Amino acid sequence: MSTRTVTEENRTLIRTEFDRAWNRDELDALDELYADTVRIATTRSGSDEALVTREDIKELHGEWDGAFPDATTEINELVAEGDAVMVWWTLRGTHLGTFRGIEPTGSQVEVDGFSYRRIDEGTIVEVKDAASMATLFSQLGVELPA
Repeated sequence: MSTRTVTEENRTLIRTEFDRAWNRDELDALDELYADTVRIATTRSGSDEALVTREDIKELHGEWDGAFPDATTEINELVAEGDAVMVWWTLRGTHLGTFRGIEPTGSQVEVDGFSYRRIDEGTIVEVKDAASMATLFSQLGVELPA
């Protein structure tokens, strides 16, 4: 019998998600980590279009991976309580591919974000992500409206 608590197991699950999917680009890991009926409450920046499936999330991360192929995501803080996990993370990488219509600049970027995950029986059932896109676009030389 395991002496680990559900909260500890949830913490480990999210660290696994970040390591495999975000840092090693093993996007198929999401098929194992996310429930078939995962509720995704994330939208693309600049759009109200909701991402609703695991495939949508894979496509979004493929877009980021193509633009920032050397990107790594560091977990700065991870807080877990019961079935909920919150993560404050920092993505660092080099803009080497087109991103949202912005041609590669070669710029080094550093962007903070937050992720919420709800977990049920060892599977991620709810996902919400937010990143400081204004910071990212500024680092890519995009002039933002005042």
